[in-house]
Amino acid sequence: MVKRIKKVTKGKPTRERKKIIVVGAEGKNKTEELYLRYMERTQTKYHFVFATGNDTDPIRLVRSIAKKIKEEDLSFKDGDLAYCLFDLDLDKTKEPQMITAKSTAVQKNIQLITSNPCFEVWYIEHFGYTTKPFNSSAEVIRELKKYIPNYNKNTSNYDELFPLTKDAIKNCKRLEDHHQKNNYGTTSEYSNPHTDVYKLIELLLSQNPTGE
Repeated sequence: MVKRIKKVTKGKPTRERKKIIVVGAEGKNKTEELYLRYMERTQTKYHFVFATGNDTDPIRLVRSIAKKIKEEDLSFKDGDLAYCLFDLDLDKTKEPQMITAKSTAVQKNIQLITSNPCFEVWYIEHFGYTTKPFNSSAEVIRELKKYIPNYNKNTSNYDELFPLTKDAIKNCKRLEDHHQKNNYGTTSEYSNPHTDVYKLIELLLSQNPTGE
């Protein structure tokens, strides 16, 4: 549990605690966690806490985040947040699972962040706008390696990516508009490529716009 900073009274200046963001990401390859831990270094407003476990089922993942919220005693009224990051992997069976997971997430104040096929779409959008569909997550990685030849899931490449973050946000919004015009929702297998990751990153940048 994150230790809360108590406000000091009696004439001494008060120090506001960092707001907490609980994050859950699926599976054993926690690329998302590695990236966000680097992102946290730019923050004075937020501290990340990650739900443990290797869930790949969206319903179980949302439940594990809900458990972490309870453990950390989050206060949404004070600005704490919770996110569930999930890859759709072009898997048709995940769409109905996501509907159920979303219902539970709404009840628990958890915001869903989906990527299709995978999180690395967020990285690709740093280097240019593309609507090119991918046939697999492996194909996304191959495309990414055109820009980051040494990329692997155990490295963040944060220093290389961060200067291009605002371009990535713009490209992701444009991509989202493209899918909406085709009447594809964010959890549809046809929203390919797609990622909502920009929503969380845009929030962080709005609190620390220079990244310093």
